Amino acid sequence: MKDTDFRLDDLEPSDEHTAELYDSTWVSDFKTISQHDVGDRSFIIAFDASATWGYPNMPNIASFDLVRDSSQATFSMHRSKHATFSFAQNWLVNRGCPPDALAPTIDVAKPADELTVQVEDRIRRSGEGLAVVDYQVIDGSDVEGWSIAVDRQDKELPVRLFLETLQPDQYTYTVREGAFANHAAAENWLEQRSTPLPDAPEYRLDAAALRTRAALARSTTAPAAVTATDVLAAAPAAVAVAQPDRGRSL
Repeated sequence: MKDTDFRLDDLEPSDEHTAELYDSTWVSDFKTISQHDVGDRSFIIAFDASATWGYPNMPNIASFDLVRDSSQATFSMHRSKHATFSFAQNWLVNRGCPPDALAPTIDVAKPADELTVQVEDRIRRSGEGLAVVDYQVIDGSDVEGWSIAVDRQDKELPVRLFLETLQPDQYTYTVREGAFANHAAAENWLEQRSTPLPDAPEYRLDAAALRTRAALARSTTAPAAVTATDVLAAAPAAVAVAQPDRGRSL
Protein backbone atom coordinates (compact mmCIF):
# COMPACT_ATOMS: atom_id res chain seq x y z
CA MET A 1 0.00 0.00 0.00
CA LYS A 2 1.18 3.52 -0.70
CA ASP A 3 0.80 6.47 1.65
CA THR A 4 -2.31 8.53 0.97
CA ASP A 5 -1.55 11.78 -0.84
CA PHE A 6 -4.20 14.32 0.09
CA ARG A 7 -2.61 16.93 -2.22
CA LEU A 8 -2.95 19.75 0.31
CA ASP A 9 0.35 21.58 -0.21
CA ASP A 10 -0.04 25.34 0.28
CA LEU A 11 -3.72 24.95 1.21
CA GLU A 12 -5.36 25.91 4.51
CA PRO A 13 -8.52 24.49 6.11
CA SER A 14 -11.62 26.35 4.98
CA ASP A 15 -13.53 25.99 8.26
CA GLU A 16 -13.20 24.96 11.90
CA HIS A 17 -14.51 21.44 11.33
CA THR A 18 -11.91 20.79 8.64
CA ALA A 19 -9.13 22.29 10.77
CA GLU A 20 -9.97 20.05 13.74
CA LEU A 21 -10.31 16.97 11.56
CA TYR A 22 -7.06 17.57 9.72
CA ASP A 23 -5.20 18.19 12.97
CA SER A 24 -6.34 14.75 14.19
CA THR A 25 -5.42 13.03 10.90
CA TRP A 26 -1.86 11.71 10.89
CA VAL A 27 -1.35 11.53 7.15
CA SER A 28 1.41 8.93 7.35
CA ASP A 29 -0.97 6.48 9.07
CA PHE A 30 -3.23 6.16 6.03
CA LYS A 31 -2.59 3.84 3.08
CA THR A 32 -4.76 4.28 -0.02
CA ILE A 33 -7.02 1.39 -1.01
CA SER A 34 -9.16 3.24 -3.54
CA GLN A 35 -9.38 6.77 -4.91
CA HIS A 36 -11.57 8.62 -7.40
CA ASP A 37 -10.73 12.21 -8.41
CA VAL A 38 -13.13 14.66 -10.01
CA GLY A 39 -11.25 17.90 -10.67
CA ASP A 40 -10.25 19.31 -7.29
CA ARG A 41 -12.40 16.83 -5.40
CA SER A 42 -11.09 13.46 -4.15
CA PHE A 43 -13.04 10.49 -2.83
CA ILE A 44 -10.57 8.29 -0.93
CA ILE A 45 -10.78 5.00 0.95
CA ALA A 46 -7.72 4.27 3.05
CA PHE A 47 -6.49 1.76 5.61
CA ASP A 48 -5.81 3.36 8.99
CA ALA A 49 -2.68 1.68 10.31
CA SER A 50 -3.04 3.47 13.65
CA ALA A 51 -6.37 1.79 14.48
CA THR A 52 -4.66 -1.17 16.15
CA TRP A 53 -2.72 1.12 18.47
CA GLY A 54 -5.76 2.26 20.45
CA TYR A 55 -8.74 0.40 21.84
CA PRO A 56 -9.45 -3.10 20.51
CA ASN A 57 -11.81 -3.45 17.56
CA MET A 58 -11.40 0.10 16.28
CA PRO A 59 -12.63 0.64 12.68
CA ASN A 60 -9.56 0.47 10.45
CA ILE A 61 -10.96 1.73 7.13
CA ALA A 62 -11.53 5.45 6.56
CA SER A 63 -13.46 7.28 3.85
CA PHE A 64 -12.41 10.83 2.96
CA ASP A 65 -14.27 13.44 0.94
CA LEU A 66 -11.82 16.24 0.07
CA VAL A 67 -12.61 19.42 -1.86
CA ARG A 68 -9.80 21.83 -2.77
CA ASP A 69 -10.36 25.45 -3.74
CA SER A 70 -7.19 26.63 -5.44
CA SER A 71 -8.58 30.13 -6.00
CA GLN A 72 -8.93 30.59 -2.23
CA ALA A 73 -5.98 28.33 -1.31
CA THR A 74 -8.26 26.34 1.00
CA PHE A 75 -9.69 22.85 1.34
CA SER A 76 -12.58 21.16 3.12
CA MET A 77 -12.45 17.64 4.53
CA HIS A 78 -15.03 15.14 5.76
CA ARG A 79 -14.21 11.68 7.08
CA SER A 80 -16.01 8.57 8.26
CA LYS A 81 -14.53 5.34 9.70
CA HIS A 82 -15.80 1.85 8.91
CA ALA A 83 -15.24 -1.81 9.70
CA THR A 84 -15.64 -3.00 6.09
CA PHE A 85 -14.76 -1.74 2.63
CA SER A 86 -18.29 -1.89 1.19
CA PHE A 87 -19.71 0.37 3.92
CA ALA A 88 -16.80 2.78 3.31
CA GLN A 89 -17.84 2.81 -0.37
CA ASN A 90 -21.47 3.41 0.62
CA TRP A 91 -20.57 6.54 2.60
CA LEU A 92 -18.76 8.07 -0.38
CA VAL A 93 -21.50 7.09 -2.83
CA ASN A 94 -23.95 8.91 -0.57
CA ARG A 95 -21.74 11.99 -0.93
CA GLY A 96 -21.82 11.90 -4.71
CA CYS A 97 -19.13 9.46 -5.83
CA PRO A 98 -20.20 7.15 -8.69
CA PRO A 99 -20.86 3.64 -7.27
CA ASP A 100 -18.63 1.93 -9.82
CA ALA A 101 -15.65 4.27 -9.34
CA LEU A 102 -14.35 2.92 -6.03
CA ALA A 103 -12.84 -0.46 -6.87
CA PRO A 104 -9.57 -1.19 -5.02
CA THR A 105 -6.50 0.13 -6.79
CA ILE A 106 -4.16 -2.26 -4.98
CA ASP A 107 -3.83 -6.04 -4.83
CA VAL A 108 -6.39 -7.23 -2.27
CA ALA A 109 -8.36 -10.41 -1.67
CA LYS A 110 -11.05 -10.99 -4.31
CA PRO A 111 -14.72 -11.96 -3.87
CA ALA A 112 -14.98 -15.75 -3.85
CA ASP A 113 -18.35 -15.95 -5.60
CA GLU A 114 -21.15 -14.03 -7.30
CA LEU A 115 -23.25 -13.89 -4.15
CA THR A 116 -20.49 -11.92 -2.41
CA VAL A 117 -20.47 -9.47 -5.32
CA GLN A 118 -24.25 -9.15 -5.05
CA VAL A 119 -24.27 -8.52 -1.30
CA GLU A 120 -21.49 -5.93 -1.48
CA ASP A 121 -23.23 -4.14 -4.33
CA ARG A 122 -26.41 -3.98 -2.24
CA ILE A 123 -24.46 -2.33 0.59
CA ARG A 124 -22.69 0.08 -1.76
CA ARG A 125 -25.95 1.22 -3.38
CA SER A 126 -28.20 1.16 -0.28
CA GLY A 127 -28.12 4.92 0.25
CA GLU A 128 -28.84 5.69 3.89
CA GLY A 129 -31.10 2.65 4.22
CA LEU A 130 -28.56 0.61 6.24
CA ALA A 131 -27.35 2.01 9.57
CA VAL A 132 -24.48 0.09 11.21
CA VAL A 133 -24.97 -0.34 14.96
CA ASP A 134 -22.38 -2.99 15.86
CA TYR A 135 -19.35 -4.62 14.24
CA GLN A 136 -16.32 -6.86 14.54
CA VAL A 137 -13.22 -5.70 12.67
CA ILE A 138 -10.97 -8.04 10.70
CA ASP A 139 -7.44 -7.31 11.84
CA GLY A 140 -4.13 -9.13 11.97
CA SER A 141 -4.65 -12.90 11.77
CA ASP A 142 -8.45 -12.68 12.00
CA VAL A 143 -10.40 -14.46 9.27
CA GLU A 144 -13.88 -13.19 10.14
CA GLY A 145 -15.54 -9.84 10.65
CA TRP A 146 -19.13 -8.68 10.70
CA SER A 147 -21.42 -5.67 10.77
CA ILE A 148 -24.92 -5.53 12.25
CA ALA A 149 -27.06 -2.91 10.55
CA VAL A 150 -30.66 -1.73 10.74
CA ASP A 151 -32.48 -1.84 7.40
CA ARG A 152 -34.84 1.13 7.52
CA GLN A 153 -36.84 -0.28 4.60
CA ASP A 154 -37.78 -3.57 6.31
CA LYS A 155 -40.36 -3.60 9.11
CA GLU A 156 -40.48 -7.37 9.72
CA LEU A 157 -36.78 -8.32 9.67
CA PRO A 158 -35.01 -4.96 10.08
CA VAL A 159 -31.76 -6.20 11.65
CA ARG A 160 -29.20 -7.40 9.11
CA LEU A 161 -25.97 -9.25 9.81
CA PHE A 162 -23.28 -8.96 7.14
CA LEU A 163 -20.73 -11.71 7.74
CA GLU A 164 -17.34 -11.48 6.00
CA THR A 165 -15.06 -14.53 5.98
CA LEU A 166 -11.54 -14.67 4.55
CA GLN A 167 -10.00 -17.66 2.80
CA PRO A 168 -6.29 -16.72 3.11
CA ASP A 169 -5.00 -19.69 1.11
CA GLN A 170 -7.13 -18.71 -1.88
CA TYR A 171 -6.71 -14.95 -1.30
CA THR A 172 -10.51 -14.61 -1.47
CA TYR A 173 -13.39 -13.76 0.85
CA THR A 174 -17.15 -14.22 1.09
CA VAL A 175 -19.84 -11.86 2.38
CA ARG A 176 -23.27 -13.14 3.43
CA GLU A 177 -26.33 -11.24 4.66
CA GLY A 178 -28.70 -12.62 7.28
CA ALA A 179 -32.00 -11.12 8.45
CA PHE A 180 -33.32 -11.03 12.01
CA ALA A 181 -36.30 -9.57 13.83
CA ASN A 182 -34.14 -7.79 16.40
CA HIS A 183 -30.59 -7.17 17.56
CA ALA A 184 -30.75 -9.84 20.26
CA ALA A 185 -31.59 -12.52 17.69
CA ALA A 186 -28.59 -11.53 15.57
CA GLU A 187 -26.30 -11.61 18.61
CA ASN A 188 -27.68 -15.02 19.62
CA TRP A 189 -26.92 -16.41 16.16
CA LEU A 190 -23.34 -15.11 16.37
CA GLU A 191 -22.87 -16.80 19.74
CA GLN A 192 -24.54 -20.13 18.91
CA ARG A 193 -23.98 -20.77 15.17
CA SER A 194 -26.43 -23.69 15.50
CA THR A 195 -28.28 -22.97 12.24
CA PRO A 196 -27.35 -21.60 8.82
CA LEU A 197 -27.39 -17.82 8.59
CA PRO A 198 -31.08 -17.01 7.88
CA ASP A 199 -31.67 -15.65 4.38
CA ALA A 200 -32.51 -11.99 3.90
CA PRO A 201 -35.85 -11.58 2.05
CA GLU A 202 -34.10 -10.15 -1.01
CA TYR A 203 -32.29 -13.43 -1.62
CA ARG A 204 -35.35 -15.55 -0.91
CA LEU A 205 -37.00 -13.68 -3.77
CA ASP A 206 -34.04 -14.58 -5.95
CA ALA A 207 -34.43 -18.23 -4.99
CA ALA A 208 -38.15 -18.15 -5.78
CA ALA A 209 -37.41 -16.62 -9.17
CA LEU A 210 -34.89 -19.36 -9.86
CA ARG A 211 -37.42 -22.08 -8.98
CA THR A 212 -39.99 -20.45 -11.27
CA ARG A 213 -37.45 -20.25 -14.07
CA ALA A 214 -36.56 -23.91 -13.64
CA ALA A 215 -40.25 -24.91 -13.72
CA LEU A 216 -40.78 -22.94 -16.90
CA ALA A 217 -37.71 -24.54 -18.41
CA ARG A 218 -39.07 -28.03 -17.74
CA SER A 219 -42.37 -27.13 -19.44
CA THR A 220 -40.81 -25.99 -22.73
CA THR A 221 -39.01 -27.79 -25.51
CA ALA A 222 -36.18 -25.26 -25.45
CA PRO A 223 -35.46 -24.67 -21.76
CA ALA A 224 -33.57 -21.59 -20.66
CA ALA A 225 -30.17 -22.39 -19.18
CA VAL A 226 -29.72 -22.03 -15.46
CA THR A 227 -26.17 -20.84 -14.92
CA ALA A 228 -23.83 -21.38 -12.01
CA THR A 229 -24.10 -17.65 -11.34
CA ASP A 230 -27.87 -18.03 -10.94
CA VAL A 231 -27.41 -20.82 -8.44
CA LEU A 232 -24.85 -18.87 -6.42
CA ALA A 233 -27.04 -15.78 -6.35
CA ALA A 234 -30.00 -17.82 -5.10
CA ALA A 235 -28.22 -20.09 -2.64
CA PRO A 236 -28.96 -19.62 1.07
CA ALA A 237 -25.97 -18.43 3.08
CA ALA A 238 -24.64 -21.00 5.52
CA VAL A 239 -21.47 -20.08 7.38
CA ALA A 240 -20.30 -21.83 10.53
CA VAL A 241 -16.95 -20.74 11.90
CA ALA A 242 -15.35 -20.19 15.28
CA GLN A 243 -16.90 -17.53 17.45
CA PRO A 244 -14.91 -14.25 17.36
CA ASP A 245 -14.44 -11.84 20.21
CA ARG A 246 -17.52 -9.64 20.52
CA GLY A 247 -17.42 -6.15 18.98
CA ARG A 248 -18.54 -2.89 20.50
CA SER A 249 -21.35 -0.59 19.53
CA LEU A 250 -20.59 2.44 17.40
